[in-house]
Amino acid sequence: MAEQLEYLGHTPHFNTILKYLNKPELRTILNSLIEFTAIPLKQLEDKFAVDSSGFTTSVFARWSAVNQRNEEKRQWKKAHVMSGVRTNVITSIEVTDGNAHDTTMFPKLVESTSKRFQMKEVLADKAYSSRKCLSIVSDHGAIPYIPFKKSATKRAATSGIWRAMFHYFNDYREEFLEHYHLRSNAESVFSMMKRKQSLHLRSKNDIAQFNEILCKALVHNIRVLIQEMFESGITVDFEALAEDELMCKTLP
Repeated sequence: MAEQLEYLGHTPHFNTILKYLNKPELRTILNSLIEFTAIPLKQLEDKFAVDSSGFTTSVFARWSAVNQRNEEKRQWKKAHVMSGVRTNVITSIEVTDGNAHDTTMFPKLVESTSKRFQMKEVLADKAYSSRKCLSIVSDHGAIPYIPFKKSATKRAATSGIWRAMFHYFNDYREEFLEHYHLRSNAESVFSMMKRKQSLHLRSKNDIAQFNEILCKALVHNIRVLIQEMFESGITVDFEALAEDELMCKTLP
């Protein structure tokens, strides 16, 4: 189809694509493209949800079960995503091995999104409930709607935002949850990606698997853009956006 529309001079062999997926430098390029394709929606998005989800691979690794039997467990990769709750566009993404903790990726997601979007609210589940995560969001001028665990207290809190949100969570629970429940849109993002492009990765090695997930995220963003062009009437001019991005990077 792309060749028929003269977007490509010729259709590349599928092995060509597989070879590119194995290039480590492609990861940085794909990350930049994902963030770049989200920019046209910056006027629509000021509330963001953070979540993670796994993608299965065809690779198995042995592990020792509780009953000491040797079994095989399918390896998987994890995508950590920040997305706009209105359009479900992915504004930043980090891909890791399946066992990476969610909170370690949280600062990078917030920092990356804050460069291009005016954040008012950031929503995440209890896995991100820590003083560090709340403070990072607050430092970027947004309100963190992250529920507190049952063991959480205000006594040892040295963070002002922790104390403020702790009181808000306990004294105005219904109002807090009205904001927090928008977090479910993050699950919609992964549902859209996996429904259209599968939750399974075909690549065999880590580099290609990371890049394959990023490709899925990029395709997701392009689909969102096309939808918003018709539903919200946004104009997408990548050439103008590229010039603006270049100008911002060259400014002192």
